[in-house]
Amino acid sequence: MSNNPQEKLHEQSEHADKEKTVRLRVQTPRGLWSMEQPKDAKKRPLYAISTKVERVIEDARDVFKFVEQDSKYTLLRGSEKLEPQRTLASYKIEDETLLVLSVQGGNA
Repeated sequence: MSNNPQEKLHEQSEHADKEKTVRLRVQTPRGLWSMEQPKDAKKRPLYAISTKVERVIEDARDVFKFVEQDSKYTLLRGSEKLEPQRTLASYKIEDETLLVLSVQGGNA
């Protein structure tokens, strides 16, 4: 922590961003993943905005039991392809944003 008030403010806002969460809706070929659906899901799409896109893809695959390793999984917002290594914050993802899990190949 710094003694400079401006730096303190910056550190606090940076820390606040790390704590901020976002609720998502993810449409997959096997159904919608949300805070309510599917009823028996062991995970819910509630993430810190610092979470990488690849984590959301992995969790959606886990919830809907996508096991194909040779398939290519992509997360889309509209027609925009989200890069796996970027964070949700870098895309300015907001609560209740609908993302689509696209599965290339395999038998989704």
